[in-house]
Order: sequence, then structure tokens, then C-alpha cells
Amino acid sequence: MNKRKNQSEGKSESVDLEELLREKEKLDSIIKRKFTKKITMMFTDLTGSTRMSELLGDLAMRAILRNHNDIVFPIIKSNNGHLVKTMGDGTMSYFVDVVDAIKAAMQIQLGIEKYNSGMCETPLLIRCGLNTGLGLVEEKDVHGDVVNVAQRFEALAEPREILMSHDTYKLATENKDLCLVFLKEARLKGKMGPQKVYKALWSPDEMELFKKGEYDPAKDIYADGAVTGDMPALATDEKPADEQLTADTCQGRILVEQKGKPASTHELTKNEMVIGRSSKVDIVLPEQFVSRRHARVIIKEGKYFMEDLGSKMSVLHKGEKIYRHEMKNGDEFLIGPVKLTFQSLAMDQPDIRAQDDPDATIAFSLSRLFQIVVEENGAIIARNDLSDTPLIIGRTADCDITLAQPVVSRKHAKIYLENGAVFIEDLKANNGTFVNGGKIEKTEVTPSDEIRIGPFILHVIDPTISKPDEAHKISGFRNKVFSFLSKK
Repeated sequence: MNKRKNQSEGKSESVDLEELLREKEKLDSIIKRKFTKKITMMFTDLTGSTRMSELLGDLAMRAILRNHNDIVFPIIKSNNGHLVKTMGDGTMSYFVDVVDAIKAAMQIQLGIEKYNSGMCETPLLIRCGLNTGLGLVEEKDVHGDVVNVAQRFEALAEPREILMSHDTYKLATENKDLCLVFLKEARLKGKMGPQKVYKALWSPDEMELFKKGEYDPAKDIYADGAVTGDMPALATDEKPADEQLTADTCQGRILVEQKGKPASTHELTKNEMVIGRSSKVDIVLPEQFVSRRHARVIIKEGKYFMEDLGSKMSVLHKGEKIYRHEMKNGDEFLIGPVKLTFQSLAMDQPDIRAQDDPDATIAFSLSRLFQIVVEENGAIIARNDLSDTPLIIGRTADCDITLAQPVVSRKHAKIYLENGAVFIEDLKANNGTFVNGGKIEKTEVTPSDEIRIGPFILHVIDPTISKPDEAHKISGFRNKVFSFLSKK
């Protein structure tokens, strides 16, 4: 009896399972028909946002993200795209038409480029990744491998790049308005074997070269140190000699000002001085928006020129991009968030800031009560203003005074003001810090002292002293100023 009952129940369960499987097939068919679509996913990412937030603060970063969104969101919508979600400093969207997706990415880069060329204080850098395939599209989200792969391509991209998969490329390659090139093969997490990576060109210069058949993906015209076609190149007989100028013949310097850091002054002691992010250049600007070799200052026939070296973010003067510009006293240039001011030391070149604002002369002098001068092989290579913020001396590019020699520690020493006097403190450097030949841990230094760090000699100077017999008078004035400030 029980055996017959069990057989009956087993048959019933078997029938129920078959019905469930049939129902599942119907549901899968409905889901596939209603929710699964062939789409092109696009991910964008604002590079360097974490560092920007640390440097600028939350409120300033919120304003930057608003500017970013004001550019990106309307472009996605105008190209028939669907913004699925934002992820802090990035976006995830999808497009039914692959060409719409690529054009949206191109317009985003052009929009960001236009924003950066204006008077924005902090330029933006965006990278884009695209992939085409089947995705499960819900009202407020998209699922599937098409999403994961698009995000992998975005992560592969450099700032200002648009990268895409082979699936995206093959559907858009016939469109004559697009300039798509094979870039490389790369391995993606979760994918078997290397994947082909393609790049969409968006800048007018690159697209023009592509249409002429002259574009070489191995030589990006916006790569660090490259020269754009629009830049007037020096003739071979104009190449400046890399020679040292003496203190008597040096007639110019560059004042570098960055938010949150003390100003630094660099004597133009060579006929060519390169500016960039690399620790190997003459004037180091350790900012992500600065190319490794961004620009240079050259001297020709007694005239000073600022010249862009094909940098990604350009050099701006009065809001306009420059390629080569003859500098006059007081000329200001922007490289990313860094302001550079040319100061002529010639007697017939007055400071234009003092002309514009009579009070500027007083403020200019007070801010230079002390300076730190760095010498190497008898030539002055840097001059830094010493303010309330200590100056860190070391080998790395993020130091206030960068001394790029192996014998110098990463963070070697610091020099600072204390009760109106200048002190230098060794930061446990491997090769030590020396004052007047003696190794020190911390000591007060005066203009008559010699500080030695490796092959470099540093001096404290008071630029307000023009003659030896004025030293006592100026020193008294300086002490009065510090006494006054300490009471405020």
C-alpha cells in the first residue's frame, strides 16, 4: 500500500517539475524579449578626483563635479543615451545606437577641452570606455557582461582617451564621420586571451591627420614632450645652447605660485629651462595636470620666450593657449592649477603689478623678507620665498625645494621661520645636513651661513638689503615687522 502511494507521489512530483520547467522557459522568453537588448555601454571617469578633493576641499570639489555634470549629462541625453547612474566622479550610460555612443564620448571630450581652455581654476581630465553586447536593461540599472567589459575598457584608457572593444568597433567602422584606430591588445580580467583595443579620435588635429592617412597611434601628438603641428618649431640654427649664465648676466626669473604651497622663484640661469612634472626637468611642477615635459623658457638675443612643448593641458596666457610667447616683465601663465610669473631683473623693466596696484610693492617686499637660494656648481638654480609655511627639501618632486640627486633623501630637511629667525632641521637624512661644515640636527641659520646638502649649497638671503651698510637698518625693520605680526 505504502509502495503504491510513494509511486503515485513521485509521478505527481515529476509532472509538477516538468510544468515548472515549461513555465521557466516562458518566463525566460518574456524576460529576453522585454528586457534583454543589444546596447552599447559607456563609462566615463574623472581622473584625479581623489587628489583634487584633498587639495581643494569638499565644497570646491562639489562645485567641480557640478561643472562636470553640466557638460556630460546633456551630451548623453542629446545623443539618445540613457544615464543609468553616477558613481561619484563617473557615469554609466547606455545607447541603442553604437554611433550615438561614440559621438557622445567625442562630444564629452570636446566639451571638457573647451571648459579647460577657459578661465577655470582647476582643469578636468576624463577617460571613456565603450563596449557593445546584450544587456539586461531595467528601469534604473543594467546587468550583464556588456557592463563589466565596458568598465574594463574605461580603466584601460588614459586621461582624454576614448577606448572601445572590437564588438563596438566593427559595428561603427563604416561610419565616415568617425576616426577609429586599432591601438593594442590587452588582457581583461575575466576574459580568455588578449582583447583588441580600439581608440576613437576626437581632437580636430588627430582627425585631420587620420583622414590624410598620416595618423600614427604609436605617436600621440598630445603625448608628453611631443610637438603639435601648429607649433612654430625652432630652426636648427636657433637651438639654444645649454650653458650656465652667471649671477651678473642672469636677467630673469620665474615665480611659481600654487594654492596651499609657498611661492618659489627660479633663476633663469640657462638659455633653455624645461618646466614639467618630471624630476629631471629644471622647474618641477608635481601636479597630475602637468606633462612630464610641459613647456620651456628659452633665451634668444636677450629676449625671453615661453614655449609649449605639445603638452596635453597647454600653456595659457590671458586665457588663450600659446605656443611661443615673448615674455615681458610681469607676464603671467597658467599650467593647470599652477601660476607662473615672469620677472625681469633688468633695471629698465618695472614690475607691472606695482604699476597696477601701488600697495603691491609693499606687499611684494614684505613677502620676501627671507629667501632660500640654491646653488649647484657655482650657479644659482632656484630661489624660494620663505613664509609661515615650512619648506621641505628633498629628492622627490612633491618637495618644496627639489634637489634631484641620489645622495639627497626623499625628505631630507626642512627650513622654517620661528620667532622671526630662520631654522633648518635635518629629517634623519642618510647623508646628513651640514651648516658651515658641521653636521646638524636643528640650528638657526643667518645670511652669513652656508648650508650644504649633497652637492648643493643653500643660503638664506634678505632681498631687501641692497648694500652692506644697509644691513643693520633693514634688519631692524624686519624685526619690527615680525614683532608686529606676532601680536596680531
